[in-house]
Amino acid sequence: MTEIVELGSTEQSFNKTPDHRSVQKHSNYFEIYDQYLRKFKNTRPVIVEIGVQHGGSLLIWNDFFGGNADIVGLDILEGCRKFASDNVRIFIGDQSDEKFLDEVVAAVGQADIIIDDGSHIPRHQIKTFEVLFYKLLKAGGVYICEDCHTSYWPRYGGGLRKSGTFIEFAKRLCDQQNAWNSESRSLVVDQATRSIRSVSFYTSVVVFEKAIMTEPRLVEAGGTKIDLESGFRANGLARFILPLKRSALIQRMVRTNPFLWRLMRRFLGARQG
Repeated sequence: MTEIVELGSTEQSFNKTPDHRSVQKHSNYFEIYDQYLRKFKNTRPVIVEIGVQHGGSLLIWNDFFGGNADIVGLDILEGCRKFASDNVRIFIGDQSDEKFLDEVVAAVGQADIIIDDGSHIPRHQIKTFEVLFYKLLKAGGVYICEDCHTSYWPRYGGGLRKSGTFIEFAKRLCDQQNAWNSESRSLVVDQATRSIRSVSFYTSVVVFEKAIMTEPRLVEAGGTKIDLESGFRANGLARFILPLKRSALIQRMVRTNPFLWRLMRRFLGARQG
């Protein structure tokens, strides 16, 4: 029988960092970690973290999961190999190198949690997501990209609403997530549509939940309905008005023009009043 381990918060684990390790986190991150990572407690998750540096974050995940996790660290610094242990594997390479990332995928197989705390360079963040989210992360898994404030920093290649930043990339993925409902030929269902359950934006952090997605269906329950056209039928011109009301063009005009919307409301109010 699997032993149930009661877990504290990631902030508590952070505060246990010993002097021979070091780690930096923004204070708002802990609540995000706790919200998305708790569901993996007592499951021995596979955690892949891009960006090991001083090794402190590896200890956070180990402590948070009570030593019951398989941890994989990726870093460009050769010296990070020293942080390997029984349940910690270290891979040395550049997160913007697709060949290196594919080697990690081949070695690790699948991951439950991916945390990008690496170079923070937007184009690196995008490349890492494009490879690891689709090839490495399990359905049901969580992908956390940290320090996305660099998308607004020119010295990292960022800027407000600048093309090519991770924030703008993530915004476009929101569109792809909703492609099932698009009436635009330029927005079509793709791999992202079929894989992204949610995209959540926080200060400096974007979180993706992965799932096997299928096109949502409109479902209905109950029986009694309000007659939505009764107000129009009360008018002697109903035979002319109702076909217009059902026209997609007229619907668009009324919904997008404030004057026509107010006119429709007055018309219905007068007929129903």
